[in-house]
Amino acid sequence: MSSAESLLVQQTFEQIEQELGAGMVPRIFQLLELQPMLLFHLWGQFRATILHGNLPRVLKEMIGLVVATATQCEYVQKVHLHSLSLQGMDENALEAVRRGDYGTEAIGTMARRNALRFAALTTATRAAYGSSKDDANWQQLRQQTAEALEVTNLEEEEKFEMIATVALFEQICTVANLLELDPSQP
Repeated sequence: MSSAESLLVQQTFEQIEQELGAGMVPRIFQLLELQPMLLFHLWGQFRATILHGNLPRVLKEMIGLVVATATQCEYVQKVHLHSLSLQGMDENALEAVRRGDYGTEAIGTMARRNALRFAALTTATRAAYGSSKDDANWQQLRQQTAEALEVTNLEEEEKFEMIATVALFEQICTVANLLELDPSQP
C-alpha cells in the first residue's frame, strides 16, 4: 500500500470515529484497511446515507435493524442496537423492532412505524424476487411495498433516502453475513 493510501485509510478511520460518535471504527470498515478505495466508498456511502439527509439518523438506523433482522445479520443487529441505545432509543421499542411489531406505539409516531413496515416489505420483496418462481407472489409483494411507501407520506427526496437506506443495509448485511462477522466484535 502506498503512503497516500495509508494516509487515506488513517484519515477515513479518524473520520469514522468522530462522526459515528462511538469512539471506535466498526469491524466492517476495519476489514477494508487493505482496500482503501473500497473503504472510502463504503464509508462515503454510509456517511451520505445514514449521517446526512432529511430523515433522522435514528429512523435510518432502525431501518437498518429491520433489514438486519430480516436477513439474519447478527453483526449489524448488534452494532445498531448498541448505536440506537446510545442515541437514547427505548429498549421496548428496540425489542419491538426486532420482533417485527411495527404497530406498537413504543416505536414512536405513525410515520416512523409506516417507514419500518415499508423497510420490512422491501426486504421481503427483494428476497422473494431472488428466490421465488411464483411471479404472482412477487408481484403482490411489490404492490404492497409500493402502497407501504405511499402511506409513509414522505416527500419524494425522503422516499429516495429511505430506499437508499434499505439498499445500503442490505449491502452491509450481505457483506457481514458472507464474511461471518462475529457480532461480539463490533
